[in-house]
Amino acid sequence: MGTPRTRKTNTQKNPTIKDVSRLAGVSTATVSRVLAGFEEVSKDTRGRVLEAVSTLNYQPNRNARNLRKSTTSKIGVVISDIQNPFFSSVVRGIEKVTLVDDFTIFLGNSDEDPQQERKLISMLLEEAVAGLIIAPTHGDAGHYQFLFNSSTPVVIIDRRLPKVDLDMVLVNGYAGAQKAIDYLAGLGHKRIGFVGGLKHLSVMSERERGYIDALKRNDLLISEIYLRYGDNRQDGGYRAMQELLSLEQPPSAVLIANNLMTLGGLQAIHEAGLEIPEHISLVGFDDMDWAPSLRPPLTVVAQPAYEMGETAVSMLLDRIRNPEQAHQVVVLDTRLIVRASCRDLQK
Repeated sequence: MGTPRTRKTNTQKNPTIKDVSRLAGVSTATVSRVLAGFEEVSKDTRGRVLEAVSTLNYQPNRNARNLRKSTTSKIGVVISDIQNPFFSSVVRGIEKVTLVDDFTIFLGNSDEDPQQERKLISMLLEEAVAGLIIAPTHGDAGHYQFLFNSSTPVVIIDRRLPKVDLDMVLVNGYAGAQKAIDYLAGLGHKRIGFVGGLKHLSVMSERERGYIDALKRNDLLISEIYLRYGDNRQDGGYRAMQELLSLEQPPSAVLIANNLMTLGGLQAIHEAGLEIPEHISLVGFDDMDWAPSLRPPLTVVAQPAYEMGETAVSMLLDRIRNPEQAHQVVVLDTRLIVRASCRDLQK
């Protein structure tokens, strides 16, 4: 009879922290400290631990680690419109920081619906996230009282919530709109239209105020007939631009308050058989990847969306680590990027 063969199994035990400590010749506590990034571990010890981790292909158990720390490495992010490239850039900025700090993002899209937003926030609270980053759909802070009562750290982005002491990262859309109108006025435009978005959102009301105040400063006509409103979406921008173009004396230039409405406005202009900038000049909000590729390339008020994401999550992590620190409101600047979509009427 031949020698009996040893039966192999497909199950193989995953390496544990004890296996790492045994191979490195250190305690499990030291392994934990190295993996957590504590700097007081010696260079030699750190090297042995990391070599053992690599040799064993050890993967830390995130859930077990969270239980030991009595905390969580999950962060909830609720944006208002996942189709808007602006928020895609914000999330990329958030992700950059969370990957470095070993946090996981749970992403939700409220779709500009306050009830859907409330449901998403409630679900994230049930997941015991360490903190939340929210682009609010509602302008009343009372709508979020249930969240504030949970004591979960929160950072508000893009849209200001009044009468609350919270960390916020905003963009100076008021100044951005003024830059655009000052530029158009400098080109000789006197009838300048504005396509705004959802009126209850602070970000849209600020851009409208910037538009109106810049018209006043440049001694230009302020008329409600040149004010139209979309719904922050492409269809809304399309309808608003159609209304402006149908006026007996349409504007010679238009500022549109976000990127999706700008796409709708462009569609309406092209369908009307008009040329940019020969028949109408156009300035959009947000510098999207497609803006320089248009014919002609689009002049825009650029917002630092990526920086907003980085700043917001850095603030949130600081708040998680230092819950008693003073709240901050960071307001980022815009840039006017001049391309070829605006005609100089003085030439």
